[in-house]
Amino acid sequence: MRIRVWMVLFCFLATSLGHAYDVIFEGESLYHHVYVTEEDGYRYLAFDETRGTQSAMKISDPIFLHYVYARLVFAGLAFCDEPKDVLFVGLGGASMPKFFRHHYGEATIDIAEIDPVVVEVAKKYFQFAEDERMKVYVKDGRVFLSKSDKKYDLIFLDAYNTASIPFHLTTKEFMEEVRRHLKPNGVVVSNIWSPDMNKYFEAEIKTFQATFPELYIFPGLSSGNYIFITTNRAGQVPKHTVVERAAQITREKKFHFDLADLLQSTYQYATHRPCREQVLTDDHAPVEVLRTQRTE
Repeated sequence: MRIRVWMVLFCFLATSLGHAYDVIFEGESLYHHVYVTEEDGYRYLAFDETRGTQSAMKISDPIFLHYVYARLVFAGLAFCDEPKDVLFVGLGGASMPKFFRHHYGEATIDIAEIDPVVVEVAKKYFQFAEDERMKVYVKDGRVFLSKSDKKYDLIFLDAYNTASIPFHLTTKEFMEEVRRHLKPNGVVVSNIWSPDMNKYFEAEIKTFQATFPELYIFPGLSSGNYIFITTNRAGQVPKHTVVERAAQITREKKFHFDLADLLQSTYQYATHRPCREQVLTDDHAPVEVLRTQRTE
C-alpha cells in the first residue's frame, strides 16, 4: 500500500499538550489518521491529534525510551528467563521493538501490525528496520496467532486504535489464543488504559484473571497507562525477587533507566483482586461503550 505524504510548512496545535508541533507527515490509512510531528529534538507518532501521542523517538538517540510506560513494559523481563523468542502485537513508532532488539541481540522478534501505513511510517520516520532476527508481519494480531504454531517466551500486547484497544484483542478467547502460544515459563505484557479514564479497566482485570494463573499490575504513574503482567506458570513471584531481577537486568544490559526503581514503586499483585465487571468474551465485549464512560 502506498503512503500519501504531504510535507507541510506549518504547525498545528496539539490539543492534548498545548504546544505547537512541526508536522512532517500526515496521512490516512484504513485504520488511522496518522500524524508524525517534531518538537524539541523528539519525533512523535499520533493517530488522533486530540488524544496525545502513541510513540516518541529522541532523534539523537533512537533507542532512548522517552515515556515511563514504555520503560515499564520491560517489567516482563523480570518474570522470565533470558527471552529467545518474542512477539509484539502492535508496532506504532517501534520504540519498544527497537529497544528490545538493541539489548537482546540474540533473540528472535516477530511483530504483528495490522496497518501497512504504520509499518511504512515507522521505517521512514522512526528508524525501524527489519533484519534477520526482527520481522514484521502486516496482519491482525489475532489472525497472526491463529495461523501460527510458534511459542514465545514473551508476548507484548500493545495494539491501539484512536480510542481503544480493538475489542477482539481484549476477550477471553483471544487471551486463550495468546496463552497457547506461550512457552511453559512464558510471560504476557499488556499496555492497558488507566482506570481514571473509563470502566474498562476492571473488566480487563477480570478477563486476565480468568485466563492466566497469575496477574501483576504496574501503574504508569506519570501516564494514563497501566502495564499488566501475566504468567503461564502458577506461583507468585514476590516483589523483592522481581526488584532484584530488574536490578540485575539493568546492570547487565546497561539500560539507560533503573528498571528496579520503577518496579519497586509500582508492583501490585492482582491475581486475587476483587472485580465487579464481567469477563470479556467474543459475545460480550462492550469495550467501545466502557471506553467512553467516565468512572465516578
